[in-house]
Order: sequence, then structure tokens, then C-alpha cells
Amino acid sequence: MRSERVLVGLHAAAVVLALSAAAVWPRPGQAALMVPMRAGDLASVLAWADREGAPLLELDTASGRAIARIADNRSLLSAVRAGIVPVAARENGCQTPAKR
Repeated sequence: MRSERVLVGLHAAAVVLALSAAAVWPRPGQAALMVPMRAGDLASVLAWADREGAPLLELDTASGRAIARIADNRSLLSAVRAGIVPVAARENGCQTPAKR
């Protein structure tokens, strides 16, 4: 009985992880906020973008924020291997704020 509960718990955790990843994993052609695992490591994001030929849509060197357009899933996996977490940026996240 205990092993069945553990197995159900593992399956539930896997489902939650998969749904969470699906919500934040960018699709090919979509923009993504590239978050380096090490704080302030914008150089790794720039090196990744250069290797993959990913166009940078926004680059803020003061905050270390970079938004790039993702070409395909292979380049996303390359980013993860380089220590960069790609987070999907929706259309409103890619626009500059309106001036008041």
C-alpha cells in the first residue's frame, strides 16, 4: 500500500512539473527572457546568442536582462546546457512601457 502512494505521488509531481514547464517553456519563433543561472552573467547569454544566431530583441546591460527570439527547441536545450533558463516572454512583455 505504501509503495502505491509513493508511485502516485511521483506521478503527480511529474505532471505538475510537466505542466509548469509547458507554461514557461518558449515555443520556436517566440521571444524568451534569458535568465543566467549565475547572477550578473550576461556574458554567457551574449555568447549563447552569438553561437545560436538568436536575434536579441532587447538588451539591458544595467539590469543584465536579455530577450531573444528562439529559433528552435535545439537552441533552447543549448541554452539550458550553457546555464541559461529561457522563460517565455509574451507579447506584452516584449513591448516598451508607454510613456506618461
